Amino acid sequence: MTTGHPFLRRRVRPTPPGQEARPTAATSGTATTSGTTATPGVPLRRPTPPAGPPLASAPAAPASSGGGLSLSSGRQPAPSAVRTSAQRSSTAPSASAAAAGATPPRSDRVARRLRERTSRIRPFPAPDPRDVRVLGPEDPVVRIDRRRSAVGALRITGSTSAAWESVDHVVGAATADGATAGRAVSTRGNRPLVGYDGSDVLIALRHVRELRRALVMGRGPDRLVVALHDGTTLAIAPGDPDTTTILALSVIDGELELRAEPFPRATHDGDVFAAFGFVLSAPTVGV
Repeated sequence: MTTGHPFLRRRVRPTPPGQEARPTAATSGTATTSGTTATPGVPLRRPTPPAGPPLASAPAAPASSGGGLSLSSGRQPAPSAVRTSAQRSSTAPSASAAAAGATPPRSDRVARRLRERTSRIRPFPAPDPRDVRVLGPEDPVVRIDRRRSAVGALRITGSTSAAWESVDHVVGAATADGATAGRAVSTRGNRPLVGYDGSDVLIALRHVRELRRALVMGRGPDRLVVALHDGTTLAIAPGDPDTTTILALSVIDGELELRAEPFPRATHDGDVFAAFGFVLSAPTVGV
């Protein structure tokens, strides 16, 4: 009858006083949540939740082997996605620290080397041997960098005598004829730090930090010529009838410095050694 006449309502029997129907838990919860009063005979609607940020739901437990129904509202993330998010979260602090300019802690060895570098006294600027053809009055000083000063050997041709002094203040001398004086300085390879190879003077640059200074003199008609392992050659000015040019070598903080020193022509090498402060060491007994 109500289908044919939609304007007719369903008649509800009045409830005697004191016997009102008690609302069920679902009805009371819905009515309380929605903030409205339930009307008898009218079906209640599920309230719409207020708009807001979605709440993070706890991960659902894995389904049992019996094929039970899962009550989780969301889908579990794949293991790869979980690992990726964990990796991102673990690398985020390091990336932020690197972006903030944080430096890793330094070891004691690195800190000591940095302190030594800052306290190092730098010598005056000097040209490189590759930029100088002749070492003489116009260009009296050249300096080799640390890398090339510690590789190979330095060869000097045209010399007649040489003297050396190690960092332990061991002083010796030798001539191209084979005569020696003082004490020789041997390296860990049982080779002389400075010595003659035929008519040429050889300086073992691999152990250059064991050398303090050296002198190379040329009294003959040949000019002194310095040759490095990389092919760089440098000639020494010959001097004049009254003066001769002596090649003085010094090691300054691992860098080999070559200097052309004009000196009056003397009749004996001992005069030159004394003028430059070389005092020959006493020879070793039994050698």
